[in-house]
Amino acid sequence: MLIKKNTLAEKFVIELAAIFNDQNWEIEESTNDEYSIFDIFCKRLEDLETDADRELMIELTRKYLVVGAGEYYKYMFDVFKKFINCNRDVMMDIDTIHIFPVQDKDYPEKTKSGNMMCYLFQGLLMRRFDVFRNKRVRIIETFDGLVKHKDDIKCLLVVDDFVGSGDTLLGCVNSIEEKGIEKEKIKVLTLVLQECGKKVADEYGVEIYTSVLRNKGITDNYSEQEAQEKKEQMKRISKRFKVKDKNLYLGYKESEGLVSMIKTPNNTFPFYWYEGKREGKLSLAPFPRRNNVGVDV
Repeated sequence: MLIKKNTLAEKFVIELAAIFNDQNWEIEESTNDEYSIFDIFCKRLEDLETDADRELMIELTRKYLVVGAGEYYKYMFDVFKKFINCNRDVMMDIDTIHIFPVQDKDYPEKTKSGNMMCYLFQGLLMRRFDVFRNKRVRIIETFDGLVKHKDDIKCLLVVDDFVGSGDTLLGCVNSIEEKGIEKEKIKVLTLVLQECGKKVADEYGVEIYTSVLRNKGITDNYSEQEAQEKKEQMKRISKRFKVKDKNLYLGYKESEGLVSMIKTPNNTFPFYWYEGKREGKLSLAPFPRRNNVGVDV
């Protein structure tokens, strides 16, 4: 049963259902112990103040990208193939490929999505590439490990599933350089990349490869005046859902993201992931990233 289906105008339910079908997102019914993403989405649209706000979110959701766990290998294969095609000469001259996950330089012990990427690189699909059959592939997961092997590193693949603003990536690259590994040896591979993150990497002079390049959801898709109006509208929507940090109103560093990976990045508009309390009750988001689930260190 949909959550208060009769309180959301039928046209929005129909439009949202069409998007779910186009995106191959499953439409399920909520049960006593399991929420339906479709139901939660309907409720979130219902909680918006105006139909204009609902129309904006419907419009943006048509451009939304969800990369589920089962799709990671497809994107990994694609980005690694792009890397190989651009670096065949480099690969011929080395005996060992080194792989390192993007890590937060201030919290290196924190488990990040890059660690999971390193695990997936050990899988069967990647062994279709000659380099995974004929060369040593060494996965290093700590900065101390980089120091230990720095004299052997001729090419270091720094991997993550998503790069947004580029802040975490650049901090990680700086830390790698501090361990004595030259920037020219570093190649970044990410499944999904925001254009703002690509700009940061390009300006710093680090090669970066991706399967999917994403632009800003509002700024890059409307005229300047219309984009400004819609960004102000989005800020009001974020306020309505009690987003505490103004720096997140348009996604972290105004990334204006429309992306969910296994975990939704905070670069994405908070409408999709932020769960604050409204009228004393938790307002559920369709693609949440609330930190009640995480690895304790």
